[in-house]
Amino acid sequence: MSDITTDLDAQQKQEIRRALVESARKLLGATYEYGAEWVNYNIIPSSIDCSELVEGVYALQKLKMPDGSQNQFNYTMPVASPQIGDLAFFGRSGRTNEIYHVGMVFDKTMIIEARAHQPELKESGKVILRPIWNWMNYKNFAGFKSHPRLI
Repeated sequence: MSDITTDLDAQQKQEIRRALVESARKLLGATYEYGAEWVNYNIIPSSIDCSELVEGVYALQKLKMPDGSQNQFNYTMPVASPQIGDLAFFGRSGRTNEIYHVGMVFDKTMIIEARAHQPELKESGKVILRPIWNWMNYKNFAGFKSHPRLI
């Protein structure tokens, strides 16, 4: 899938960002399954993993996004002040060459993510919302990044 070929103005970028969040909202509660592929964007998948969630919601907006959290990290651009639709990443000990998880900024306080089951998390094993400060304070947090077309 190719990117939109025209330059985007500020209003168009904001519209795309809102659409990314609305598409992701529809995935809340979907079961987490490592390696699950979202093959038909016309239907909500029953299971999904973190990078496929990101790849899929961007594809719905006709924006290229590679599969795999490390590939997504490498493709996107760093941002100091994340906006809705931007991505947040975890890397082993915060290392940017060992990215293993991605989520998307949902609003000013939350990240939406497809989270594997973890007993220490109240909600996991599905697509969830988690406070952005939990991400930022985690030892493996590797930063926020944005799609090159949305900068």
